Amino acid sequence: MIISPIISIALLLVIFAVLLAVTTWGIARTSVKRTEKIFTMLRIGLIYTLVFVIGLRPMVKDESYEFSSRNLDVIFVIDTTVSMWAVDYKGGDHRIEGALADAKAIVEELAGSNFALITFDDQSHVLSPCTQDMEHINTLLETLAPPDVYYAGGSDMSLPYRDLESLLLSSSRKENRKSIVIFMSDGEITNGQKLTSYEKLKDYIDSGAVLGYGSEKGGKMKVDKYTYVYDESEGKDAVSYIDEDNLKSIAKDLEVDYYNMNSGNMGLSQLITVIKAASKTVSDKESGLEKYKDIYYWFAIPLVLLLLAELCIFSRRGRL
Repeated sequence: MIISPIISIALLLVIFAVLLAVTTWGIARTSVKRTEKIFTMLRIGLIYTLVFVIGLRPMVKDESYEFSSRNLDVIFVIDTTVSMWAVDYKGGDHRIEGALADAKAIVEELAGSNFALITFDDQSHVLSPCTQDMEHINTLLETLAPPDVYYAGGSDMSLPYRDLESLLLSSSRKENRKSIVIFMSDGEITNGQKLTSYEKLKDYIDSGAVLGYGSEKGGKMKVDKYTYVYDESEGKDAVSYIDEDNLKSIAKDLEVDYYNMNSGNMGLSQLITVIKAASKTVSDKESGLEKYKDIYYWFAIPLVLLLLAELCIFSRRGRL
């Protein structure tokens, strides 16, 4: 705790001493009983003491700095390959449904930030560079569709690397800007390519997460309401499985946390907390003590109660 007196402490002490002396002299001259004089002096003395403490302006260290979302560039990288339409999210929903719901929730929680959207299937696509138009981002999320199954070339987790790099470099050139990356995928690589290392991008990222969708048991991928992707070589419906090794590898490269989201968005609040903690800013206050907050109101409350009690006592005596 520190103090930041509204006037000099010496002057506060003089005022306190004068008031106490005058009040003591005035009470001593009254004709009431001695016990009542003492009781009155104690009440008034306590009032003066509370006023003196408030005048000292006590403050305590404030660890919960103000969170400012306007300095954030939040970049979503969303896997829209066929496998993200597998129906093993939360026991039967499409994986992509969970990813899109989580993306919308993050946009809502970080309102005021700049948002960018990258998707990848056979190719990587920058659907939107950084914008504060939340409605635009939500509209893009709602219109995502699976690629044509008959022309799909397989999943490749390395495809969005160049687009992500480009957006991060652009963000890094902005003053006082922090970059957040949210990578959402099931982690599958089915085109035989080796996963590209994302490690070179970590220096441009302040926070974020890799979010995994899908189960180890796997799920069939719907082509339409009644039809699933068929595996000709196996002679049965194709099954997609989450590959957490790839997802964890990307998270490790970017130095962010990995969350398995397949049971729902229970980890989302933790993710938001992590992002906000990494994006805290300090507000400038008049005193320059930006890490401290006033606690005078702790003493103002009993002061008001004592003044009300004194008013009641005074009114009662006036009627007697």
